[in-house]
Amino acid sequence: WNNFAATTPVEIAHNQMVGTLLQWKSKGMPFPGSNPYGGQGNVGLSALAMMGARSDYLGFPDLLDALCPDFKTIDWAAVAKADRRIVVGAIEVLSGNFEVFDSNKTLEELGLLASKPKVNQYDDIRWRMRRAISLEGVAASGTLPEILPAQVIGNTMFPTCEPDKVVTRNAYYWDGLYSQNPPVRNLLDVGTKAEKPDEIWVVRINPQEISPQSQKVSLEDIKDRENDLAGNVSLNQELDHILTINRWIAEHGNSHPPLKGRKIVEVRTIKMRRETAWGLQHTSKFDRSAGHFAKLREEGKAVAEQWLADWRAGGKDFASYPNDARYPEPA
Repeated sequence: WNNFAATTPVEIAHNQMVGTLLQWKSKGMPFPGSNPYGGQGNVGLSALAMMGARSDYLGFPDLLDALCPDFKTIDWAAVAKADRRIVVGAIEVLSGNFEVFDSNKTLEELGLLASKPKVNQYDDIRWRMRRAISLEGVAASGTLPEILPAQVIGNTMFPTCEPDKVVTRNAYYWDGLYSQNPPVRNLLDVGTKAEKPDEIWVVRINPQEISPQSQKVSLEDIKDRENDLAGNVSLNQELDHILTINRWIAEHGNSHPPLKGRKIVEVRTIKMRRETAWGLQHTSKFDRSAGHFAKLREEGKAVAEQWLADWRAGGKDFASYPNDARYPEPA
């Protein structure tokens, strides 16, 4: 976040200008639409760079290279031994596929994964592809189409309408929010029961609920709430499926098909304080000032410390989804 924040004079001025324009737009002042594929965008980025904006402020590729300089030399055998996993989601624009960039897929391709998935993704689950984790994949998961051009990843295989036949082409990715981001399902699509998580902790940045007094009436506020709902509705569907399986196991056990190999997985929510979640305007998502980041980071640290202390003290009785996704009713 320190790299991503506006720190040089030109970055600070640019961030303030963007914030002001967004505020004016939210109040109804007309502005021409922006096109991430338009030439003026590249001209603007070049001008900012000439005036002193850092390359890792201006785009994902240099930002990720700066944050992960040793990615190409990762010891994947050590990752497999440590049993660590990262998954990020994106949408492939042309196929409409939801795709996951998965460190387990990397281990699988390197022959380091002990238990491989039992499905052929090109025939069995053609709308849900797994790809090896990459910095380009991480960038794809954060590519908002109204702001950035689609993230391009070359030499990518896709299924066709014919079994056992694939095509190879450039892939074009947008943020996976439209379908599944975070990709919870993939945390459970593993080879053995022991590999399934005991608990899933969801860190919500888009509030499930908003203040009844907030009266989302401006077009920009409506779009912002649509963004909240787009992410939360798809996420909740996946979490609700986990709760359904939990109920079936509690009622029928898991020693026989189709529940054999499944386990009860607790789902819990970590969220901002209500005053913060309900007080932030949609323009805050575009605010890259160091002070804004510091404030959110400090609150996040305090909330996480308290949440972990309560979780350790509460054990199995600690609050869980769906109730903990809501805020308590005001006194």
